Amino acid sequence: MPATTRRRFAKFAAAAAVGSTSLGAQSTTGAGDDKTLKSEFLLDLVLDTQPANNVGSPGVNRVIVPVSGGTFTGPKLKGTVVGPGGDWILRRPDGSSILDVRIILQTDDNQKIYMTYRGISITPQGGTQYWRIVPVFETGAEKYAWLNNIVAVGVHRTMPGKVAYRIYQIL
Repeated sequence: MPATTRRRFAKFAAAAAVGSTSLGAQSTTGAGDDKTLKSEFLLDLVLDTQPANNVGSPGVNRVIVPVSGGTFTGPKLKGTVVGPGGDWILRRPDGSSILDVRIILQTDDNQKIYMTYRGISITPQGGTQYWRIVPVFETGAEKYAWLNNIVAVGVHRTMPGKVAYRIYQIL
């Protein structure tokens, strides 16, 4: 499947997943309902960031946040986030933010995985912060080639001074 088609599919599937299933548990299954999405814990991602650069744009606010490092840990892969990387955030007038992140994961066995994710962040007035992401992975490493063909979604986790997500593979 071409990368462009895979990305479109990932965005569509993740939007459906976020709207149709609870991602708070490690695995979500339907009792015999073949239309129920199932998920499996993939990894925890923790990013180290640098001070934001406010660029500004007409009608919106563009903020670029450098990602300087971090870690990822899961049952099938673990390692560190290596630079350079960043988040090209678009803050909209309604208070929501569109996330656009590009980072490089280096596994503990020294393989590189390019990870991008788009997502949304919003905190309704008096409400709880809502962050959801749709990661896409690219790698030439044979051991991790399965990542090239998965659909994943992530949920923000609160971690002081860090940006953190729990990421699930949609089965």
